[in-house]
Amino acid sequence: MFDAGVALLPAGLQPILRRIDLSFFRFAMVGALGFTVDLIVLMLLVRFAGWTPVSLSLAGAKLVLTTAMQARFVSFPIAVAATWALNRNWTFNGVRNTSLLAELASYVTVQGAGGIANVGVYCLVLFLLPGLQAWPVVPLAIGSGVGLCLTFAGSKYWAFRAPK
Repeated sequence: MFDAGVALLPAGLQPILRRIDLSFFRFAMVGALGFTVDLIVLMLLVRFAGWTPVSLSLAGAKLVLTTAMQARFVSFPIAVAATWALNRNWTFNGVRNTSLLAELASYVTVQGAGGIANVGVYCLVLFLLPGLQAWPVVPLAIGSGVGLCLTFAGSKYWAFRAPK
């Protein structure tokens, strides 16, 4: 199906697109769905949870976790659960060389590392551009883009690696 779609594009683009790993497109599509899940949960919590900002002291510096930041720590794990199921059964649906539990642990580790980058960039954007607190979709998109790059490599070559 992918090759049929590529064949419809200009001849100059076809060799380039044929070199792109099809699993990356599937991973990105699953990621888009995960982004949507993340966004819906995030927006519901920001708008309706009734949380208040929390002040923290880290190494003598005072930090404030806004409602949008707190909500992301809930929405992100829900999105990870949704993407694991889809990536396992669609993106990387080949023969497995690990148990379900080991695969899940690997995926959660990869997503955790990507999540640290994702949420870190998200929070950094909110700190740098506080006007986005009421509309967190922009920092969510930036953080998710960074996370996508990191988690694809980890998912393909570690969590869902094909048997040798």
